Amino acid sequence: MMKKLSYFCLILSVFLFLGASSVFSASLDETAGKIENSFAAKKPYGHASQEIDGLTVDQAYEIQARFVKIRENKGDEVMGYKAGLTSAAAQQKFGVKEAARGTLFKSMFRWPGTLYQKNFARMFIETEIGFRFGKDITEPVEDIESLKKAVAIIFPAVELPDLAFKDMKAIKGTDIIAANVVARKVLIGDAVWVKDLNAIEVKLFHNGQEIAGGMGKNALGDQWEALKWVVNNVLARGGEIKDGYVVITGCISKLLPAKPGNYVADYGDFGKIEFEFK
Repeated sequence: MMKKLSYFCLILSVFLFLGASSVFSASLDETAGKIENSFAAKKPYGHASQEIDGLTVDQAYEIQARFVKIRENKGDEVMGYKAGLTSAAAQQKFGVKEAARGTLFKSMFRWPGTLYQKNFARMFIETEIGFRFGKDITEPVEDIESLKKAVAIIFPAVELPDLAFKDMKAIKGTDIIAANVVARKVLIGDAVWVKDLNAIEVKLFHNGQEIAGGMGKNALGDQWEALKWVVNNVLARGGEIKDGYVVITGCISKLLPAKPGNYVADYGDFGKIEFEFK
């Protein structure tokens, strides 16, 4: 009798566990769907951390992965990745212990030109450095030299994240990760090979007035280490790095909210990106 009771309890526990797992999976799907709806409508994101109690970084990346699937099912194509929260101050502010990684789609890339407020919930500006791969990477990268051999071109980039949440004072790092690190648009500059990426200096101008500046080393202390971190984060979470994929390694100046006007990101010998925001 006791054996039968123990067996019944075991079976019941399995069913309860499977049921709970199914419910939790559905909640991840539902949260990802809400995030994608906000993205598509260009509206402020809700907070995944408020949707799911005790949301972990791993769960936030799982929500992001489901968001990516929804975008792919709508016909968008993954074309690379981005790093975010690359400074210690940003990580501390949002309660995470390392940088964050988001996914970039083909629809996000564009050449400099005119951008419009109607296409964003709340546009911000980041000066960055971009890398395009010339080969697939299928194994974790252990050394920088092998990483360099996989890169085809390097270029200046301006990321235009859509940093808009329903409660801007309650943002957590897990909210940012779940919302695909708020990726929206990336402006691509001309490819230029520079020997020392960390020494690149950028100045950002708005209507002729300098409003921010920084250096390449500001992304996790080293551009190549930042790129390595993104690549290994992607691979560790079941993603892939393909020939032609682009990675931008995080803000090297200061994250600023966009205001109407003319912008110039001047990287010196590395190039220049100019655009208008209306």
